[in-house]
Amino acid sequence: MTKYFADDEIKETLLNNLDGYEGIDSYTFEDVFNDLFNSDCYIIGYKEAADALKEYGIFKALEEVQRWDVENFGHWDTDYTDPEKIANMLEYIHASEYMQDMLDRAGLDMSDETTTENVNELIETLKEY
Repeated sequence: MTKYFADDEIKETLLNNLDGYEGIDSYTFEDVFNDLFNSDCYIIGYKEAADALKEYGIFKALEEVQRWDVENFGHWDTDYTDPEKIANMLEYIHASEYMQDMLDRAGLDMSDETTTENVNELIETLKEY
């Protein structure tokens, strides 16, 4: 059975892609996050999204997405009737929280540039945790 919304999957995505961002002028970890976790859909397809949410826990997923929306937008913004939208938002939330945690551990911030030194620091932190 596939494991969705897992930190290990997010970690793997970061480790497999961070090298490509080293030293890009005026690029930040926020840009990296948007490229990796906000430009494409995590799950495409109603059935796959519904199955992933069932595996994760539908009510748990809805609660997390609702809390995020209210904290960030002041109201529930995500279409809770669409499993794809809920699944993709849930992955966005998990990736955001995981990446912020790893950056904090590395002594970095989302607004820091992707210098070789900063990228290597994040990679080392990811490997450590």
